[in-house]
Amino acid sequence: MRPVSVRIIRLASERVNATVLLLGNRDEIIKTMKGIGFIICLTLLSGGCASSGLVTTNTPQSQQSVYPPVIEDTPARQQAAREAWNQFLADWNLPEVKADLMPVLNSPRALPSELSGRIKLTTELNPLGETEVKEALRQFIERSGAVLCSYPVGLRDLSLVSFADEGKFFRVVYWQANYAYQLAEPYGELRLVVAKNGELLQWSSSLLPAVTLPAQPLVKPLSLYEKLLGRQFSYTTIAGQLQTYKVASRDAIKINDLIVYPKLEANRLEIHLAYPVVIGDGMTWTIYVDAVTGAELGVKQNFAS
Repeated sequence: MRPVSVRIIRLASERVNATVLLLGNRDEIIKTMKGIGFIICLTLLSGGCASSGLVTTNTPQSQQSVYPPVIEDTPARQQAAREAWNQFLADWNLPEVKADLMPVLNSPRALPSELSGRIKLTTELNPLGETEVKEALRQFIERSGAVLCSYPVGLRDLSLVSFADEGKFFRVVYWQANYAYQLAEPYGELRLVVAKNGELLQWSSSLLPAVTLPAQPLVKPLSLYEKLLGRQFSYTTIAGQLQTYKVASRDAIKINDLIVYPKLEANRLEIHLAYPVVIGDGMTWTIYVDAVTGAELGVKQNFAS
């Protein structure tokens, strides 16, 4: 109980004592006690509401306590993916084939070979041009989006970034567009290969369900220079010699724009807001630094050795 409640009850008790001493009338005492009881109940109720407010208030501190959000490979999500796959097979009159799925996401990693060329995206006369294939893909995504991601994805969630004519087929890449920042590769991509007769030849999807991330970073980009100066990297040359590289100046550090960085941990994906920091000149490494906690999430060597 809060101190203010104790003080009010103490005052109420003193009022009772004074009333008993000064009033000899039983009815007056009862009337006074009822008034005191009302004061005590009102105080306790207001105290209880204040305590509840502290638990449910959506403060920045409470939001950060659940960071990073995670996508877990739960039995419920696995079951939903199986149902979406079975529905897809039924919709397109396809034989029963086991799906090839991405870890945790349960989205298509590849089109099973038994289905390649058996999904006719359009009945338009072939050979199809760019306009016809784009329209066929739009209809396909709207119709079968549930199998491409663990939520019903639509064209509104995607951005077409590549449409390549490679002779007998088109190679198409969409990026996920319903996050505030670009997702780190290989996540957030939908890739499709479509023959010019309208047949789907291949696909892969690493689209993520939407999660809530902080709107702004807590780590200031300038603080990363001090953190990374003097950092050493080891690598092996093509000849097999072990070499080291030391970050000697700020010029060797390039801090890029924020991204969304999914990190696979056992049977779940942690979704981080991160800075990709490129280190070196010529031979480079990319360090991914959490923009909320400052923790180092991963390092990628950008050259062969």
